Amino acid sequence: MFVGNRGDDPVQRSGSPRQDLTQEILVERVLRSTASVLQVRPVYQPIVDLRTDSVVGAEALARWPHAPGVDPSLVIERSRELGRVSEVDRACRNAALDTVTALGYLDDGMTIFVNVEPDALIERPPESGNIFDTSTSGLRVVLELTERALLSDPAQLLNVVADARRRGLGIALDDVGRNADSLTLLSLIAPDVVKLDGTLIAGSPSHEQLHIIMAVSAYAEATGAVILAEGIETEAHLQRAVDLGATLGQGWLLGMPAELPPTRWPPVPAGRRVHLSGNPLHIPAKPSDLLDADPPRTATRPVLVRYSRYFEEQALASGEPLTILASFQQAVHFTGADQRRYGELAASNSLVAVVAVDMPTEPAPGVRGTAIPNDHPLTREWTVIVLGRHFFAALIAFDPGPENGPDREFTYAITHDRLTVVAAARALLQHLG
Repeated sequence: MFVGNRGDDPVQRSGSPRQDLTQEILVERVLRSTASVLQVRPVYQPIVDLRTDSVVGAEALARWPHAPGVDPSLVIERSRELGRVSEVDRACRNAALDTVTALGYLDDGMTIFVNVEPDALIERPPESGNIFDTSTSGLRVVLELTERALLSDPAQLLNVVADARRRGLGIALDDVGRNADSLTLLSLIAPDVVKLDGTLIAGSPSHEQLHIIMAVSAYAEATGAVILAEGIETEAHLQRAVDLGATLGQGWLLGMPAELPPTRWPPVPAGRRVHLSGNPLHIPAKPSDLLDADPPRTATRPVLVRYSRYFEEQALASGEPLTILASFQQAVHFTGADQRRYGELAASNSLVAVVAVDMPTEPAPGVRGTAIPNDHPLTREWTVIVLGRHFFAALIAFDPGPENGPDREFTYAITHDRLTVVAAARALLQHLG
């Protein structure tokens, strides 16, 4: 659980050396023992339907009374360095949900947004009071994920999202707009709620911010996702949020973080509840599972090489941030020319990754490499996938074997269908190391 919106929220941000020292002392006070961590107390910031001005949910935020003003994001950062992020994340989640449950918010249609650290959810001991167990209690829970988590370990994040979807929880992507590159991953995790960073409504949008806004609008139109504007502190902010297509909002103007009111907010009618798709995340075992042409198209390796280079050149010429994923069967097929091209792609795109047998962890500057064993299903896959804000393309090829040589034929498809490209990307993404 992280810091709330601005205003008179008591969290003190770091800045000056004195503030940094104060935060360091407060963080150490929180983390000095398990008992100290468990003193966490949740506060909740209302989430408001901007069409009706009614409260439809709340974001849970962590506070430690014995460390007043501590920045929870710094607590998480330090706990990760100490190998205790699961302990802290679990304490925050349990406190937030236990409080909501105790006050009887189970069946009134309210939606509780809870910030989570994906790496803290990968291993879940039975005694952890896991957040996923709440999906059967009647409580509507949305997991908030950050852009940072998207880019630091996308494979891990994909697993968390898939697990959450199976258990009926919603997904929100937080702080959208801080990093334009992460927009290429929107379709991969398919959030129900896109939370616009407060900078997007602080004033007239810049050219780059307009690109972000248009990409979010296109995603919401294609998927039915909800747009939520954060940091609404003035009437001008509120008007800009509505102008950008936000139907939900939170911020100082709409409600400060506080303990839940003992009288409870009014129940939310079914037609006004935060929309959660409930759709499972489609993750094929491998990209070639998506090949369905009858009869199948075939091509030799030299032809596939030309197609691959065409896709890569298109990516280099694109003016928008991209995610580029590829599988090459064996690392020997990732030639010096490929390394130079992918290194150039990585210089201007935040996620460029390749998979193959014997692939180094960084086969070119900025390129993420994943080595797979010789018996891995991907050893028979030749795939190049490019995802942008509006551009989707994939070459998906399967090596039927066992023949060898330049004339061997692959079954293949080239597609620009958004859903197919996204599914193929997830199939590769789940194997990234």
